[in-house]
Amino acid sequence: MYAGDLLLKNVPRIRELATQQAATITLGQLMRNTSSDPQSLLKQAQWLHKALPIRFARRLNDFLQLPYIVVQNRQFHAVMDTYLETLDAVASFPKLRTFKDESAFHDVMVEQLQRHAEVVPLISEGYWEVRQMYPHIRLDDFLDNLFTTRISHRILLENYVNAHNSHSGGNTGIVKRDLSPHKMLKAHSESLIKLTRSVYGCSPQVEFRGNLACTLDYIPRHLTFVVQEVLKNALRATVERHLPPHTEPWMVTLPDVIIELQKGDYYVIIKISDQGGGMPKKMQNEVWQYGWTTAEEEEDITLDPSTWPGSKTNAAKRKKELCGYGFGLPLTRLFAQYFGGEVFMQAIPGHGTDMYLLLNHLKEGAPSTEMVDPSTALAETENTSHSIENAP
Repeated sequence: MYAGDLLLKNVPRIRELATQQAATITLGQLMRNTSSDPQSLLKQAQWLHKALPIRFARRLNDFLQLPYIVVQNRQFHAVMDTYLETLDAVASFPKLRTFKDESAFHDVMVEQLQRHAEVVPLISEGYWEVRQMYPHIRLDDFLDNLFTTRISHRILLENYVNAHNSHSGGNTGIVKRDLSPHKMLKAHSESLIKLTRSVYGCSPQVEFRGNLACTLDYIPRHLTFVVQEVLKNALRATVERHLPPHTEPWMVTLPDVIIELQKGDYYVIIKISDQGGGMPKKMQNEVWQYGWTTAEEEEDITLDPSTWPGSKTNAAKRKKELCGYGFGLPLTRLFAQYFGGEVFMQAIPGHGTDMYLLLNHLKEGAPSTEMVDPSTALAETENTSHSIENAP
């Protein structure tokens, strides 16, 4: 079915579902109700079968109210089509009654998870293109709602899909117990150093300090995302600060980027410090807006040709991978705040930046898992709004 036909088919469904009460659930409830036995899997699937169409319909309703120039952007349109396909796949799925029904539903959810893998890069690139033509367009509220519910969707779906794996030892649903930030950060820092070196011909090293043996219960993918976005910024800023134009990279000695780990009663604190020159106070407020970036599309790139294959176009793509489209920091804060954490910036103009990531321990029964997360709060607000709108 063509995307246009799929939209026409689902517009009445979107309008109806978007006004229905959305079921809410905390991470603690999800952890307590996650099990790999067939009966539990069937109950999880039945809950998702009812809850997901409402959640996707509300975001699609937001898409339909965007300015025409935004919806017609190729990347935004592709994401809207993906949401339409998921809504249609779930809402059209027959009522789940048997374990065989649940198994078929599981296969559909795995497929839909894969379809949504490119949502963030597509929206990032699309928003950049729209604002190149219409700089006055700002979609921060839309993007906050979209990405908040996206975090929720992926937690629900990945938790359900992972529950089918009876060998997921060390996990409580999607949460991994006793996760080592040091081990994870060391592995990711090595890959980011290679990426930085492929772009500039050199890279700072990363030094780890503090309580390297500390652990926390957390969602591995979330930890990976928040750290790699901040660390990419630190590596890039350090190189660009200390590598003069037209200088051979091997001639420059770069200061290390420092990652310090500490464990508190409620948080694990990750401090990432660089000597990348810092930024003016005005910029410190702007960096939390979607689409804000210091990277220029046509910026000249000084490279050691031996460090990258192919053309300078290839190098520009690698630089874009390192710099992004200005979504890294706002999404990092969104991920951290989702379970009551936070991100702080302390920048000293002319010297460098300290970024503090405060991540809550996600143990069952802890305040961070029983609190009303942003997605639940959003659903409750929308439930109240629709109740008022539909009142006689």
